[in-house]
Amino acid sequence: MKYLLGMDGGGTGTKVTAADMGGNILGRLEAGALNGNGQSPGRLKETVAQMVKALEAQGFAPEGCAGLGAGVAGISNRAAGEAVRAALADAGFTCPVYLYGDHQTALEAAFPGKCGIILIAGTGSICYGRRADGTYLRVGGYGHVIDDGGSAYAIGRDMLAAIVRQEDGRGESTVLRELVFRKLQMTETEDLVGYVYHQERSKKDIAALAVLLEPAVAQGDRAALEIEGACIGELAGLALTAMRRLDGEKNLTFGGSVLLKNRRIRESLCRRLREADAGIHIAEGGQDASLGALRLLRENLAGRKC
Repeated sequence: MKYLLGMDGGGTGTKVTAADMGGNILGRLEAGALNGNGQSPGRLKETVAQMVKALEAQGFAPEGCAGLGAGVAGISNRAAGEAVRAALADAGFTCPVYLYGDHQTALEAAFPGKCGIILIAGTGSICYGRRADGTYLRVGGYGHVIDDGGSAYAIGRDMLAAIVRQEDGRGESTVLRELVFRKLQMTETEDLVGYVYHQERSKKDIAALAVLLEPAVAQGDRAALEIEGACIGELAGLALTAMRRLDGEKNLTFGGSVLLKNRRIRESLCRRLREADAGIHIAEGGQDASLGALRLLRENLAGRKC
């Protein structure tokens, strides 16, 4: 049986949906991170091998795939796309493969074929929207080294900076030190430095620390509150810039772990955006972007979109 695959590959995990040629859902599963911009070729191959094993268990062998569409984090880096394509080819996918930014598939899932804007703050951050004439606009999303303000990586990095600033007297005492050290099972700052600069450390590892921000904020920690405020400011800047450049488009939705899991950041951001423009409509977030990948894939296969 021939089938289609839609994937939502992010910095922490990948959702996969299999469908028949008419787009009817046949099966779903989850796999590891699919990000050629932050993973070694070996890790990419491991993720794809895990995914293939799970697909085969549901009766979907690679040779039966008639088309594969994948939203991939970091795809603006051409080398990242080549790495993902190579991993898929090595796993036996000889079908047509279309790679999209994970922001593209998320927008398609949230507003299928319609105007709208999606603000994503996960491991990285980006704002992406579609105009009434069908053209697209991107704001941000240039990677953790030079951009990604308001992302989980940025939060984790700023938390670590607050800890070392406390250590040498440049910053005030923060409960972030205790929370991070407990999570990483360490006791000394030297251990933290060794952890951060280890050759196998990835941005995903730093981003994973972002979940500790909310409990620190709940304790009224000043450093944590400053990091939270900076995050909200960065994300508001992304969204408001996109709205202005999209001729006043006001339909907005959220994606990514920071906005979907951190209630305080999400609610504070909503308030700030509505203070800037009372007409903004914020739709429920969390749509399965692998379905957006499937829609884009079917359009590609039909020759309707490049």
